[in-house]
Amino acid sequence: MTVLLYPVQNREDDQPSPPEPSLAASGARGGSQIRRWLIFIVCEPFFQFIALGLMIWLGLAYIESLNQRYVIHVGPAQRQRLAIAYQQQFGQPPTVEQLRQLVDRDITDEIFLREGLALNLDKDDEIVRRRIAQKFEFLQTDLAVPPEPDPGVLARWFQRNQLRYITPPRVAFTQVYFSADRDGDDAAQARANRVLLQLLNHRTRRAPAAGDSFPGPTDIGALTPDAAERLFGKSELSEKLFTAPVGQWFGPVRSGYGWHLICLTEKKPPELPRLDDIRSRVLADYMEEQRQVLNAQAVEKLRAKYKVVHDGDAP
Repeated sequence: MTVLLYPVQNREDDQPSPPEPSLAASGARGGSQIRRWLIFIVCEPFFQFIALGLMIWLGLAYIESLNQRYVIHVGPAQRQRLAIAYQQQFGQPPTVEQLRQLVDRDITDEIFLREGLALNLDKDDEIVRRRIAQKFEFLQTDLAVPPEPDPGVLARWFQRNQLRYITPPRVAFTQVYFSADRDGDDAAQARANRVLLQLLNHRTRRAPAAGDSFPGPTDIGALTPDAAERLFGKSELSEKLFTAPVGQWFGPVRSGYGWHLICLTEKKPPELPRLDDIRSRVLADYMEEQRQVLNAQAVEKLRAKYKVVHDGDAP
């Protein structure tokens, strides 16, 4: 008899394997757990007490902020600030009544400021925006205090900036003036020519009383080109003053006033003063330049903190 043997499978292998949990089921279980935690927190008296205390604290803080909005504190420091500002402007401290008026005006300004801020009047206001920017820039300038340079550093800086300190040419002269308002422009010029011949014949540097009364001084000393233009206007006279020889009458030359005969008594060319003679001025200029450098560096440092995004078509 033939016996056939078949392999017998384990019954456990015949059982289908349970399906793995899906992500949706995991999310559902996670959401259910969060809901249980929320229910626990809401129902737990300890957390209820904390939430109630927080709401009370926020409410009291809000009420206090509303109350403080309508409270203005005026202390000794503020009164002293107002008194110092008054003394700087008028040269003497304010009286008791004047100080009271200053404080009253300052209180009114503070009230107007708070009411304006409450109405958002500072928003999108170009004047306010510019004023705040200027005040911040002023504060930044105060922070930029460069150290004083060594003598060698200042001397080298002076050598590089000599052109800033060259003094302009200067002339001193005496004049005879002829007004065109007296008898007309041509007649004034003719009188000036006649007097010029007399001056050249007498070889004198002093002007006789042959002209008219000049609105300014007859003898003028240490006049620079800029000062000459301010006195006589941009005219033939203001130009020829610095090209004419010393000790010789010339003219007539025209200015905004009329006709002039001029005799230079002194002429000084441009010159560079010694550092020791203008050290304080050079030091002030050096410190100002270094302060500007520090300010520029501070601005660049601030700009590095910001990302600028140009919306639309940038120019």
